[in-house]
Parts: sequence; C-alpha cells; structure tokens
Amino acid sequence: MKNLTKTAATLVVAVGLAAGATTANAACKNFGAVGTGINESIAKYMADAALKNIRENAGYAKPSSATTYKCEAGMLATDCHAHQKACN
Repeated sequence: MKNLTKTAATLVVAVGLAAGATTANAACKNFGAVGTGINESIAKYMADAALKNIRENAGYAKPSSATTYKCEAGMLATDCHAHQKACN
C-alpha cells in the first residue's frame, strides 16, 4: 500500500510539473510602441527602443516574432508604430 501511495504522489508531482511547463510556454503577449523622428529610420529606431523597454519591463526577455511597423509621415516628423509578439 505504501508503494502505491508513493507512486501516486510521484505521478501527481510529475503531471503538475508537466502542466506548469506547458503553461509557461503558452504565455505569449503582443507588445506595441510608438517612435517619433525626423525621418522613418529614426522613428523606427525610437519605436524599437521603446518596444524593447516595454517588453523587458514586462518580464519577456526575447521576442518570438519579427517586428512589424506602420509608419506615417507628418509635416515635421514621422511616427512609426511597432508591434511584436513575445513568449515566456
């Protein structure tokens, strides 16, 4: 009976660890940021810097997708909206 109890307890712990690992891998989040500059390259650079700060402050070290941009040129400056997905 003791062996059956130990085996059942070990199985519960193993299933719990596997479920925890699956949950951690599934924790993905989309991030977005805006950068402004005198031209598109500076606006993208500023958006990337803001995106990195936001992502890292939220606890996501590395992105899991490429960054997508949508830039709009104004009279004096260009705004770029950057979006990226990251998973823990």
